[in-house]
Amino acid sequence: MPVSAWSRAVLGKLRPSPQWLYYPLRHNCGDGVADITCHAVASKLNRLRTNWSWRTTPLQDKPDVMGNRLKIGLDVVPMHFPYSGVRAYVEAIIEAFRNHDLGIDLVPISPPSGLARSSMRLSRLLWDSHGVAGSAASARVDALHVTRFAAPRHFDGPLIVTVHDLIPLQLPEYRASRPAQVQSALARRAVPLASRIIVPSEYVAGVVSELLAIERDRIDVIPMGVIVPESNVLSPMLSGPYVLHTGGFDARKNLPVLLQAFDRARSVLGPDWRLVLLGAAHSGNPTVYPPVGPIIEKLELNDRVVLTGRVSEREKQALYRHAAIAVNPSLSEGFGLPILEAMAHGVPVIASNRTSHPEVAGDAALLVEPTIEALADAMTRLAADESLRGVLAAKGIARAAEFPWSRTAAATVETYKRALGS
Repeated sequence: MPVSAWSRAVLGKLRPSPQWLYYPLRHNCGDGVADITCHAVASKLNRLRTNWSWRTTPLQDKPDVMGNRLKIGLDVVPMHFPYSGVRAYVEAIIEAFRNHDLGIDLVPISPPSGLARSSMRLSRLLWDSHGVAGSAASARVDALHVTRFAAPRHFDGPLIVTVHDLIPLQLPEYRASRPAQVQSALARRAVPLASRIIVPSEYVAGVVSELLAIERDRIDVIPMGVIVPESNVLSPMLSGPYVLHTGGFDARKNLPVLLQAFDRARSVLGPDWRLVLLGAAHSGNPTVYPPVGPIIEKLELNDRVVLTGRVSEREKQALYRHAAIAVNPSLSEGFGLPILEAMAHGVPVIASNRTSHPEVAGDAALLVEPTIEALADAMTRLAADESLRGVLAAKGIARAAEFPWSRTAAATVETYKRALGS
């Protein structure tokens, strides 16, 4: 999709400058719970200087020289967004570097006033195209790591970009709006200029190589990680057995099919079983987030489906801990972190056999076609077979243990060194 003349006119004339770099971008927060979340995230970012490892160099006009240690500018914009796999990735990278001295000083790179998903599209485009590079240059970092599908038009130094997936390029509903088209087009041009590309799976490596025409030897496959819970002593939030879905509400998550599959299976499962859909849509865009309410009404599942809305981390852990089955029928995933999260809690998993799921799950999940019939059969089979549930739970715990975030961080350090030629 070509970049519009408007975009070229606006973006082409801008050049980083101290006045522009530190001009506060709009940061809109909603009301109620969303407002609380927004301020909590902003507060968390403001505490980065004290919460990160003492090894971490604070972002300032004239950074301290830290001997021969590498200084890596880390794009922390996803920490302003609602919880997602990308935000989990950034938070986990920070935590892993804080807990292990890997010879790296991370420098948080973010607009001074924040950049929420609800911010003006133009503000986000300006930051991605120019602001992040200018701020990284001011911080005198050795390299810049952009943690999502975005990149500056120019950066005087090694640039590393993590591409979690290429959903905006693969699925048209994710680029239906004009701003989304512009954003995708700019990223498609800029990301291939990076020194190294990090992807979470071999599946994404193949897609990136093909769609962005990037040489395979510039792509590093570094799987995401999962935190194995230290304690399973959590009180249940719901009574009775339930099937849990934690993958999100956007179109590729295949929720209409999951609801129809549960409707087909409920007579066999029995009256006590419920389907729990954790989370909420990140926006009111019905193209990207098709509403599930009308489907629940039509199938008369009001008393069998639980919509949790956004929950705390502890509440999410409790829902995992007491779930009978976890299901992820997604049609496209760059990695599939909810699969590993369920496995880490000892929950038997049903997942679609598409894209990255097979390489993440291995033989520790029941992989099926993401159809009504296959998902319904898998749910009834697993609910009725206690032995199979036990086998999958044990395999899942072992599988999750193979994906510590410390491994992700160590492999990321090696990518930094490759980018720097060391």
